[in-house]
Amino acid sequence: MRDDSLLYLRRALDDARVIEVRHNRGGRWESGLFDNMAALTRAIRERSAEGSLYTTLNRPASVVATNAFGARALRDDDIAVITRIVFDLDPRRPTDTPSTEAELSAAVEARRLVATLLAAHGWPSPGVGISGNGAHLVYRCCIENSPAWRQRAATLYAGLRGRLQSALDDLGVSFDVTVRNPARIWRLYGTTNRKGIATAERPHRQAWIALPVGAWQTVKASTIEATSASLTPVAERYQRAAVVARGPIGGSGDFATLDAVAWFTAHGAYRRPLADQKHAVSCPWSDQHTTGPRPNGSDTVIWERSAGGWPTFHCSHDHCAGRSLLDVISLWGDADAYCSRDWSRRRG
Repeated sequence: MRDDSLLYLRRALDDARVIEVRHNRGGRWESGLFDNMAALTRAIRERSAEGSLYTTLNRPASVVATNAFGARALRDDDIAVITRIVFDLDPRRPTDTPSTEAELSAAVEARRLVATLLAAHGWPSPGVGISGNGAHLVYRCCIENSPAWRQRAATLYAGLRGRLQSALDDLGVSFDVTVRNPARIWRLYGTTNRKGIATAERPHRQAWIALPVGAWQTVKASTIEATSASLTPVAERYQRAAVVARGPIGGSGDFATLDAVAWFTAHGAYRRPLADQKHAVSCPWSDQHTTGPRPNGSDTVIWERSAGGWPTFHCSHDHCAGRSLLDVISLWGDADAYCSRDWSRRRG
């Protein structure tokens, strides 16, 4: 199949206007912001021989492109417009290992299932890509990054995963519902995926993408909304099943007073403070991840307090999609000991 990596990059810059390129070399991450194609391709060539390269997908607001590395990484709140809806089908395999050819073929078949389902809902032809280890679908769109969009996206991804779960399990492939966040970084097509240790059976491969012949049409907002609405019952069943699998939560502690930092520290899972009561931690389910944590990354985080009063837990790995603080409480079973007071029902 042809490789449209350079054309894809041009289209990405046209739609996003400013692109972040992120380079991972030996666990060290660097970012650059670009709005000039010549500077962008030059920076990529200079860094493509080592490590792995990624780009953002969506259009930021009010950021200055220096067309060089040395910028801070974009955050979800920096994104104004969603210009890409992406799907990542990744074969289940040992942590930090590239895929075998058979595993990659299974991911390609899973990609076909997702594309066929979306086509039945009226979605236009997508870009079809290979990350090196898994299979991608990339759709163009133009949607405001708003709470309404984020809720719709959550339903869309959960619904698709729930609808296809049996077939995906048979193929041994994961459907990553976490790639919907606005500042998501994405494998840079045309560069080598050097994640994990390469062997003859599990080699490093180049990522590539093929775009639709002719016009690469955008998905209409109305089509996305209708698809999400039709998948809402499936998404709700999928989410209820996750709650049932977790089981009921008991205990005497008032979780609004839970010292999450002390709790994760006691379990050897605390890593470092970030900002605004946010902390990087180790995931309690890290043995289920297909990739290990970045040495200085924040794949898994906790917030000391949320709007509802409780601390918050979030892991960005696919295997932990939908897991919350309640799941950690259920797993560890000792959260009461780190609450400063017992829970009591308030009477009016």
